[in-house]
Amino acid sequence: MSTDRVFSLADPEPVSDAGYPGKPKPPRPGANGCFDIDTVRQEGAGGGAFYAAVSFGIPYVGDESGPGGDIDWDDLSDEGGAVPVGACGVSIDVGPGGPGSDIFIDVITTSGTVHGITCNRMGSVITFCGTWVQRATPTPGDTLTP
Repeated sequence: MSTDRVFSLADPEPVSDAGYPGKPKPPRPGANGCFDIDTVRQEGAGGGAFYAAVSFGIPYVGDESGPGGDIDWDDLSDEGGAVPVGACGVSIDVGPGGPGSDIFIDVITTSGTVHGITCNRMGSVITFCGTWVQRATPTPGDTLTP
C-alpha cells in the first residue's frame, strides 16, 4: 500500500525574487509537480532510444521513431499495481539481451517511496508494460554492510 500524498497540478502564484525585483521565481519542485527525464540507447542490440519521464508527477515511457525523431510517449499511471502518486525522479535501463530484452523503469515520489515497472520491447518499439511494484524505500542510515 502506497503512502504517497496527492498534490495540486495548479501552478502557484509566482513570487518576486528578492535579488531581482520584478522577476518571478520559478515554481518549487513539488509545488506544481515534478519533472525529470532519463534516456538509454540500444542501437547495437536491435533497438533505438528509450525514454522515461516524469511530467507534473505522472510517469511516462517512450520510444523513438528514429535517431533524433519523434518520441511516442505512453502514460504509465494507468498500468495498475502500486501506481506511484507524485512521481518526482525517474530512471530507465534496458536488459543486456538482444532486441526483445526488458526495459526497467524506477521512480521515486515526493514522499520518498520507490516504485518499479518492467516493459517489454521488440527492437526499438515498446510492446507492453506490466504493473507497478512498490520497492524498498531508502531511509537515512541504510548501508551495504551488515
